[in-house]
Amino acid sequence: MKARNANNRGFTLIEVLLVILIIGMLAAVLVVTIGGTREGAQVDTTKLMIDKVSGKIEQYNLDVGHYPTESEGGLQALRSKPNFSDEKAAERWRGPYVQSRELVDAWGKPLNYEPVEPGATTVTGARFKLWSNGPDGQSNTADDISNDQDEKR
Repeated sequence: MKARNANNRGFTLIEVLLVILIIGMLAAVLVVTIGGTREGAQVDTTKLMIDKVSGKIEQYNLDVGHYPTESEGGLQALRSKPNFSDEKAAERWRGPYVQSRELVDAWGKPLNYEPVEPGATTVTGARFKLWSNGPDGQSNTADDISNDQDEKR
C-alpha cells in the first residue's frame, strides 16, 4: 500500500458520498415536515373562511329577513344585490357582504351553500349548510369541511 503524503489533502469519494447522503436525508425530513404542515394550514384556513362566510350569511339574514335562496343566487346574493320579489327586503340589503375571493376555499374551489327547509336545522343547529369539498375536491367524502361538522371530529 502506498503511504499518504501529508501534502496530498482532499476528500475521498466515500467521504463525499457520506456528506451527500446526510444532506439528502435532512432534505427528505424537511420536505415531509413542510408538506404536512401546508395541508393542515389549508384545512385551518378553509375552516376560518367557512366561519367568516357563515357570519356574513347570518348578517344577510338579519338585514333581509331570510337566508339567501337559490332564486337569489345562493352565495352570490352576498356579493351583489339580487332581484328581490319583496321591495322591503331589497331596501334592507346592506351588501356587499363578502368579496369574491372569500367564497373560495384554500384549494381555489368555490364554497358550496345549501339552505335548509324553513323551520328546520342541520345537525349542529345551523339553518344552512356551507361546505368545502376539501383537499380531494370531491363532495360527500370524509375530508369535506363544513359548518355542520362536530368540532371533535
